[in-house]
Amino acid sequence: MKNKSKVENLNNSISLFIGVRNMLADNVKDLDEFSDSIDELYNDIERLERLNTPEYQLNQLKQKYDIKARTYNQLFDAHQHNLITLWKLSRYILKQFKHFSEDEMKEYKLNDIQESIQEQSDNIKPKFIDLVKYDIKHIKD
Repeated sequence: MKNKSKVENLNNSISLFIGVRNMLADNVKDLDEFSDSIDELYNDIERLERLNTPEYQLNQLKQKYDIKARTYNQLFDAHQHNLITLWKLSRYILKQFKHFSEDEMKEYKLNDIQESIQEQSDNIKPKFIDLVKYDIKHIKD
């Protein structure tokens, strides 16, 4: 019964990891499209400035640009925090693997999964300073 519980907990954690990873991949696509939109708006502003467009129209576009740029920066910061959360989840999952014996790892065919999560964890490992900022921010919360 205990083995079944370990496997279920691990399975739930891995499912959560995959879901969060896929969500973050979608966020990257959205951030990329949002960035392109901001760049396009910036180019429009520059083009209109060269054409001596009335200041009122330029100010409206500049305000729109500023709002989009601030929003993008906030979304990017949230994405960075979510990456750290995903990394912490991967570390938690890797610790769960330590509760399995070698025979259980072979029986449940967990070695490949463990290696995959380890590789992904290594790829998203945050810089130490980012991790400290994240921890400090969450202490205040």
